[in-house]
Order: sequence, then C-alpha cells, then structure tokens
Amino acid sequence: MAPRIILIGPMGSGKTTIGQKLSADLGIEFRDTDQMIVSQSGREISDIFIEEGEEAFRSLEKIILRTALLEDSTVLALGGGACLSFDAQSAIRASGAFTVYLKISLSQVSARVGFNQGRPLLMGNPRAQWQSLMNERAPIYEGIASYIVEVDGQSIDDISSEIAFAYELRSRGSIDG
Repeated sequence: MAPRIILIGPMGSGKTTIGQKLSADLGIEFRDTDQMIVSQSGREISDIFIEEGEEAFRSLEKIILRTALLEDSTVLALGGGACLSFDAQSAIRASGAFTVYLKISLSQVSARVGFNQGRPLLMGNPRAQWQSLMNERAPIYEGIASYIVEVDGQSIDDISSEIAFAYELRSRGSIDG
C-alpha cells in the first residue's frame, strides 16, 4: 500500500515543517495545499483573502484539496481551514489516507507564529482569534483524525518518528484509522 498521510491542525502547529521531515524519512513526496495555492494563483494567501475574501480562497482551496487527495505516496499538509467544510471532511475520509492532527497549545503556537500580519484570520486580537478558531476547529480536527500527536515540547524528529511508527502500525492493522 502506497503511503498517503495527511497532516491537519491549526496554523503554527508545524504541518509544513513536520511534513517535509516525514516525507524525507519515508522517501515520498511532500505537498502543501497552501504552497500549491500560491504556486497556482501566483499570489500570497493573505492577498487572496484581502482582495477576494475568504470565500474565494476556500473555493480555490477546495479545488486544490480534491486534486491533492488523488495522489499516492505523499505526505500532504493542509492549510488550517482546509478541512472545515463537510465536503472536505467527506473527501478526506473517502481518500483512505492516514490523517494526523498536530495538536498544539496557544502558548506554543504563540512562540512559533508570533501572530504576524501575514495571518488574515488573526487580525485584531490574535491570541483571542486563535483561541476562537480552535474552539470551532478542534472538534473537526479530532473527528477526522486517524491519529493525534501532541506537538508541544517535542522535536521535529520525534514527531516524524511517532507519525511514521503509527502509520506503520495502522498499515499492519494494529491500530484503527
């Protein structure tokens, strides 16, 4: 069975960094839906949000996600909101991929992200906005995840190893997901 691993979680949880490490460890391709959107549109995500709005961005993201879910032998990092719609959740489940939720605390994400202005959904009070997003999104992440990794205080190597081990157990039928 060709590895198909999807990383989900909030902005700043390490999906891209961990995904790149995991794909290198497994010897398979890495893809990132946010990077795919920037490459295909020729614009930064924040510019799409500002110029066309979140709805236009989510429409583009949905197209990119559906295409990316067809690929085998890949680690796919999703943007923080890519799995929020019912359609996206259904497509992720139907893909049969091993979906990993990278769970992170507000204190850890604050240190990583710095809540800069390049995060359009965090305008205003970034910490309060992030917590509000997580209150809404955490049940969705948990609901579609095959596996959950607590990333606080762990190294990239340890997280990648944990995911690879869990994937291997799942592929042998040792864990559900």
